[in-house]
Amino acid sequence: MKKQIINETFSLQIPDSFEILSETTLLEMYRKSPNPFLWGVRDRENHVVLLALWKKSPLFLSWVTDLKTVVKKDEQLTRKAYEGYGYRLLEFFSLQAGKEKAEGYRFSYEKEGIPQISNNFLIRKGSTIYAFFGIGREENADADRDLIVRIMNSLESVDR
Repeated sequence: MKKQIINETFSLQIPDSFEILSETTLLEMYRKSPNPFLWGVRDRENHVVLLALWKKSPLFLSWVTDLKTVVKKDEQLTRKAYEGYGYRLLEFFSLQAGKEKAEGYRFSYEKEGIPQISNNFLIRKGSTIYAFFGIGREENADADRDLIVRIMNSLESVDR
């Protein structure tokens, strides 16, 4: 297991089979302009990716907006973005990530003809929202979900 620090806020224990993704690889996968608020790891052999990105919310909005409401809005945006990829919502869920409460949703889609499952969930830390995406092949969905949950159970706040 390797300890990874995300935004100097959280640490995760990542299995040795995972590699840290470079900025170039993240840009290729995420297809966006350079984003300093993006982190990711990948297990090539098992076709599993775990990504995280974060964004500060206006302080007022971060406290008046319930995390479940933010997740539902995120799911609507994801549904629209994945329209051409066979998007199908599977479920909404809650997850305990270390001492942090996460809210999320799981959906399926196809990428290059290969059925995928994505476990998307959000964690609020102060005025920052962290979005985590655990993505794997549909054929390994149960094992991948268990792996992502184990990794997220190792989540700890980093003392500054």
